[in-house]
Amino acid sequence: MTMIELTQEQAAPRIKALLTVHESRSLEFKRVSGKMVGKALETICAFANTEGGVLALGVADEKLVTGVSRFFGIQENPEALDDLTRKVRTQFHPPIEGIRFVRLPCDLRDGSAGHLILVQVNKSDKVHSIVDDGTWLRLDAGNREMTAAESTELSYRRGVRSAESEAVAIPLVLLETETWRGFVAARGLRIGNFAEQLQRIGLALQVGSEVQPTRAAVLLFAEEPGSLLAAHGS
Repeated sequence: MTMIELTQEQAAPRIKALLTVHESRSLEFKRVSGKMVGKALETICAFANTEGGVLALGVADEKLVTGVSRFFGIQENPEALDDLTRKVRTQFHPPIEGIRFVRLPCDLRDGSAGHLILVQVNKSDKVHSIVDDGTWLRLDAGNREMTAAESTELSYRRGVRSAESEAVAIPLVLLETETWRGFVAARGLRIGNFAEQLQRIGLALQVGSEVQPTRAAVLLFAEEPGSLLAAHGS
């Protein structure tokens, strides 16, 4: 996460643009308050998981007020902003890279000098979740929590996960074949039992109290891999 402060001259065209654009798939406005933090995290997560976007902080919803009366500024609740910046660094799994906080000096609704902040979020090549608060997707003008199936599908599309790397509930004994023994001899694997050897080379995973092979292991070593996977509903 990086913090950037613009001069008034640099900020002027962006301030002007904020009064003409509308909330969308890639833009959201929020006043800075204690309740803002959780919603802002959802929006940042959703932007990263969708197409990227900008969260404008210190700006009221255009449906409630108009013109410069929308500019409440980040001075309205600096503690909430501090909380947000801290959680942006700690509450995403995996961390979202490249988030920029851009400070814009401007005149606020009461005529005093203040700042707005644009939180710029790029589309990520990973799938991100908020710790203990789900995985979020951006809609046309709001966010929606993704289901587990949607999150898995997005992980596949972005190359974060592959079907071959997932564990399957197939007894390991069915993979201890001549093909496996030939592989062991060629690779010189000597340490540990069958399950430990598979885990060491990334072809088995600990699932609860048992070790299960990955699909890749089944495809590599089973005598009839297609039939075996089908028989176990995979």
